[in-house]
Amino acid sequence: MKKEKSTRKKILSEENPPLSKEEIRLLLNASKTHENHYLWFRMLYSFGLQLSELVSLRVEDLDWSHHKILIHHSQTLNPRNPSIPLSLRRDLWYISQGKQGEDFLFSGRMGKLRPRTVQKMFSKLEELTGLPISVFRLRRSLASHLIEAGWDLESIQEQLGLSSQKSLRDLLGKKPKRPLLKIFPLEEINGSAA
Repeated sequence: MKKEKSTRKKILSEENPPLSKEEIRLLLNASKTHENHYLWFRMLYSFGLQLSELVSLRVEDLDWSHHKILIHHSQTLNPRNPSIPLSLRRDLWYISQGKQGEDFLFSGRMGKLRPRTVQKMFSKLEELTGLPISVFRLRRSLASHLIEAGWDLESIQEQLGLSSQKSLRDLLGKKPKRPLLKIFPLEEINGSAA
């Protein structure tokens, strides 16, 4: 059984390598064809969200006085309260206007945005860019990019809502080199890093 588990990990690593920053930039540009897709993609990547977390976000989860967002709608990940990157603040503020605190941040035809709608966005982005994309691959990419940006492993673990360093190691596969600067990868990709 142990051999089967390590083989599975190896296959996952080979099938889902982290996306490069240039590939993320390509996906970001492709997602601009639809304003909601652009915001959903940036949210998924910036916070390492699972689909259930994205679709369950409520207006009251946004803390504008501290520029933070409460992410607590996952059965498998720890709740977390990360800072909102500058590049997302305006769009999140705009989408939350006119809504009550208990309203879903992203709404769909039947009230709340459905995970299937986001999966369709992934299919469209794959079609436009030729890049296979999944929530797992975005989370792995974010973890790798945060390491490259100088984030320590504990901060990355917290940002992704992981319960242990082992979970982070499993997500990363191999460990990239770490520079000294700590920035949000989305800020660097968008060119707004100082």
